[in-house]
Amino acid sequence: MSSESWKTPVNYSLMRHFLLLVSGICLQLSAQEYKQPVDELTLNYLQVSGSFSTLYYGNEYEGYPRTTNHPFLKDIQFTKARLSYQNVVYPEVLIRLDLNRHELIILSPASREIVLFPEKVDFADIHGFHVIYFQNDSLPDCPSNGYYLLLHAGKCKVLEKINATLLEKSTTNRLDRYFEFSSQYYLYMDGQYYTIKSRMGLWNVLQPHKKALKQFVSSRKLNYRNNTGQFLVETVREYERLR
Repeated sequence: MSSESWKTPVNYSLMRHFLLLVSGICLQLSAQEYKQPVDELTLNYLQVSGSFSTLYYGNEYEGYPRTTNHPFLKDIQFTKARLSYQNVVYPEVLIRLDLNRHELIILSPASREIVLFPEKVDFADIHGFHVIYFQNDSLPDCPSNGYYLLLHAGKCKVLEKINATLLEKSTTNRLDRYFEFSSQYYLYMDGQYYTIKSRMGLWNVLQPHKKALKQFVSSRKLNYRNNTGQFLVETVREYERLR
């Protein structure tokens, strides 16, 4: 880690806000003795600016060799998102999610790309998805560590892990590199994780209401192959209603 990565970035918006507040207090001091609020304001400023600067501690992101596509969730560009990091919510930051290395990258005010420490990420709302960093626990069939899309969180939970695998293809004149995407789906229910690989696998897990759920799926014209995420979420919601 370079020494530069530990420098605290300047947050000019916070500085302007702080100076305006201090100016107001100084006007009050000219009329009466009023010292305590200055200390409180200073402390609040340092706390807010300090928590914001922790976002930009970390290793700089390393790119890839030239590829025909990209490994990021939805968009190669940094996107405005809502991030919770170390229990502090930042309403608008610029981030992107690398699905090959499973790294969440933030763009600093100095335009540096910093990899966030995954264990400090509570969640990120980006591109309409609720992204969490999942850490393996001791429950049976628990998925591996990584960033997951939390598709549904009720009595049951539906998780999707998207992987971008870097592949190479040789031609007569060149070597093409590209990413191939795949998804794994997991259902958490009653203290147990289940890997869902097919409709049959889902029916086996939701066995007590299998017949009613099949009728529900047919009436809603849900298609497992074309939209697996939607199929799982709507079916699991109906299962929760039937329990």
